[in-house]
Amino acid sequence: MPELILHIRPEGARHYLARVFDGKELVGEPTLHSTVEEAIRAYSGSPAFPHAAAFNIWYAGWSVGLIPVARMRTESAELASRLIVLSAVLR
Repeated sequence: MPELILHIRPEGARHYLARVFDGKELVGEPTLHSTVEEAIRAYSGSPAFPHAAAFNIWYAGWSVGLIPVARMRTESAELASRLIVLSAVLR
């Protein structure tokens, strides 16, 4: 399976758009979530990507790198927090 990119971006108050890319090509359908954590958790075993072992996770221009699906499931809050802090501090 190629490396998939999970890109999350704010879409207004408590709305986050999550999209998956294979390189520059959008794959699957975009989804809307109420938190960054929820968006990460939604793709940790998503039926739309049953063979995905990991995602390169991006939020608002910042990445936490290639994260295995198991870590996305168990560490979604920590990953979301790290992404939000990176985007706020390193603008």
